[in-house]
Parts: sequence; C-alpha cells; structure tokens
Amino acid sequence: MAKTLIRSARIIDKNSPFHQQQLDILIDKGRIVKIGKKIKADKSTKIIAYKNLFISLGWMDLRVDFAEPGHEYKEGIQSGLQAAAYGGFTTVVVMPSTFPAIDNRSSVEFLVNRANGHVVKLLPTGTVSKDGAGVELSEMYDMKQGGAIAFSDDKLSIKNNSLLFKALTYSQAFDGLVMDFPMDLDWVREGQMNEGKTSTEMGMKGIPVEAESIIVARDLTMLEYTGGKLHLGPISTALSVDLIRKAKRKGLKVSSEVTAHNIYFTDKELGEFDSNFKLMPPLRDEKNRKALLKGLKDGTIDALVSDHKPQDIDEKRLEFGSSSFGAIGLETLFPVGLAAIDDLELCIASITSGPRRVMDMDIPVIEEGAIADLTLFDPDKKWEVNSDTLHSRSLNSPYLGETMRGKALGIIRDGKVFLSER
Repeated sequence: MAKTLIRSARIIDKNSPFHQQQLDILIDKGRIVKIGKKIKADKSTKIIAYKNLFISLGWMDLRVDFAEPGHEYKEGIQSGLQAAAYGGFTTVVVMPSTFPAIDNRSSVEFLVNRANGHVVKLLPTGTVSKDGAGVELSEMYDMKQGGAIAFSDDKLSIKNNSLLFKALTYSQAFDGLVMDFPMDLDWVREGQMNEGKTSTEMGMKGIPVEAESIIVARDLTMLEYTGGKLHLGPISTALSVDLIRKAKRKGLKVSSEVTAHNIYFTDKELGEFDSNFKLMPPLRDEKNRKALLKGLKDGTIDALVSDHKPQDIDEKRLEFGSSSFGAIGLETLFPVGLAAIDDLELCIASITSGPRRVMDMDIPVIEEGAIADLTLFDPDKKWEVNSDTLHSRSLNSPYLGETMRGKALGIIRDGKVFLSER
C-alpha cells in the first residue's frame, strides 16, 4: 500500500493543533504519520494536490435509505455507497425500512457484509419493532451484537406508548440508542405539505407543526420517566427545537437532527407542484426555518443529515397528491448546508463531530499518529446538479438545475483513497 501525501490543505478541525493551518499531510498504512510544510515524498508516494484544498474529519450522515433489499431499482447498497463517496461521506447510518425490514441479526449482518471492502463505512440500524410494524419489540440486543448501531422504525413514528416504553427501558441493558421520527401519522394521514398560507392557496391538506411537536413532547416525557437514550428527527419546527432545548437543560439524554433541505428551503417552493419538494417532514415556513438554524447554531440540534430517500421516477411523476415523499441528498448536503448555515466550521462540525457524538463514537483528531478518516473538499467550487453530476440510481432531487457552491473532492478511510475530482 503506497503512501499518500496531501499537499497544502487547509485543516478544519477545532480539536486539532493544526486547525485553520495550510499544511501537507502524509498518510501511511491508514494513519497520519506527518503533518508539516513541504513534506518530502519518495517516488512511490501518491500525491494529492488541488487548488483551494480543504480537509476535515470524514463526514458522517445519520440518515440514509438504501432500498436494498427489496427495492434495488431505486438504490442499492453499492450505488448508495458510491453516491456517499462522491458526496464526501466516509460513514453513513442506514435506515432499516427495507423489504423485508432489517429486524433481525442476520439481516443486519447482510448489510454489513454487502458493504465490506468499500471506502465508505456502512453502519446499519435495526427496527425498534418486528417488521417495523409498531406492535412487538424486535430482537434489539441480538441485532446490536450483529452490528446495529441504533434502532429505528424510520419514518414510521412509534405511536404505541407501550412499545416506546419497552424500547427505552430494554435498550438500557446494552446502552442502545432509540431513534424516533416525531410525527402523528394518524393525524396527518392525507397531509401533503406544511399547513399554512401556501397549502391553503394550493388547496392541499396540510401537516400542522403540532403533529410533530406533540410526539416530541410525548417522547421526551417518556424518556424522563424511563431513562435511556433517545434521538429525535428529522425535526422541522420551532416548537420541537424549544422542547428539545428544555429537555437537554434538564439533563435528559436526547439528541436531534435536521435535514439540509429544511434549513435551506421553505414551503413556498411547492407552489409549482414540483413533487421533488414533497418531503417528510415537510418544508415549513420561514419562521420555522430560522428556528431550526438557531437550534443548530446553539447546539440543540446535533447533526445535519441528507435524509437521502431515493424514489423511482414514476413515483414522482404522479399527480402531486399521489406522489411519494422524499428526495436524494447525499451529494448536495454539504453545499446546501454551507449555504444555509453560512459558517464553514459549524457546517463541518454538524457532519463530523456532531453525528459521532450522537452515536457515542470516538471523534478522531487530525494529528500525527491518528487514523486517517478524512474528507477533502473545496468550499468555493461551483458545479451544477444534473444527471451527469449525480451518482445515485435515482434522480429525485429538489436541486436539479441549480448551481451549487462547495464540493467534496475525495475521501480517505481504512487505507483507501477515493477521489471524486481528478
């Protein structure tokens, strides 16, 4: 395995003694062996050099859907991991809502084995309930032993209070993390978008902010009663941010996430009935968008996620009210997040240290002797989002045709180097 030398990269890592310095980084056998200026390289060393090169810890996405097994025509594990690599992610947490659902140890191990050898690390989640049906507790401990990093019924909110109680109580025996998507799905069964002025003008049934916050309040009440660890998201409302902020001040072990599109767009984008903007949770109004940004900036919200949800083109071409929710987002998360947050260090923290803290993982530091888990990027590089620049199997992106500012150039992990720009 050849050595790799990264030339003149600006390091973005607040925990590193080299933060904001422009230096060379030499990597050998998967570790950073030297950081300094004008490091000499022998003929066998692979040189990586770009104009305006920045480097950070490897980016991590807490919420992606790779529709394998069951719906590989939307996205497979390999195509999803490739999209993640192009997006700059060295680690992705994969939701269990496949067909069949990831609700037992063998299915968890199937995902792990399918991803073996790829430069991007796949961390599987298992369902909270058997088949994700929300009735009976799944084999959580067994799945944890097989590699499940957390437990979630994905976008099927845990509506059964008894099940939530059991999950939070039982998971404490093995330090498990329960992830819940807060939405009263019975209440908003026919909802298409945020309830407000735009939904009224469009004649669409709305999804009120209270449908989310009422489940957040329920979950936090249960967490205070049972103990345990709870992760909520994606959240989309000011009410949810306020409730989580207060719960954190109480000392509850709760974390949360927000999608890039929920801090970038508002529900006004749906005025043209473009189903690529039909998302769950829905795009909200400007007041809620600003509250989400504030929550991210003050630490109430721990992580920025893509909520990568590939959908078949036919499912998005249907009449708006019949089309499916969801958008792809792995390759656009960074530029969208950067544009919305307008703070490079915070944006990077929300996709590096933030997600790792949620999952109780070690947070590497860019220093000599450290494992090389790195993302190379140019925060100023402009590129257009289209079928030629996206690498997911699906193209249901709300950013199609937009010119983005900020792009991943490559990733390094587990002794492997992947360069998306050559």
